[in-house]
Amino acid sequence: MSVSEETTRELNRRADRLSSLLATPGWAEMEAEVERKIARLKKEAGNLALNPAGADQRRLDTIRGTIAALRWFVGVPRHAQDTLEKFLAEQGIEMEEEAGERDGARIGQ
Repeated sequence: MSVSEETTRELNRRADRLSSLLATPGWAEMEAEVERKIARLKKEAGNLALNPAGADQRRLDTIRGTIAALRWFVGVPRHAQDTLEKFLAEQGIEMEEEAGERDGARIGQ
């Protein structure tokens, strides 16, 4: 499947915008808040699992799914560029390197 030049440019723009989120001060705070939420959910899951009357499996599954979704969400910007590069490589398209990338100064690294 061939990808048009316009599609490639749009994918590059999207990956750049997503990965640029990592450089904003609010992103680090949001990641920290997600980690605090995950810790609260794990504690709740532990309490549910130790319930003498039996664990609420539906609630435990919901907590597990929520944790997975939160981790996916905060991982999107970190993986945007890598995902784009992999997709383009699968299509046989080489990405142009920018000056900062050639010097090892990629955003978020």
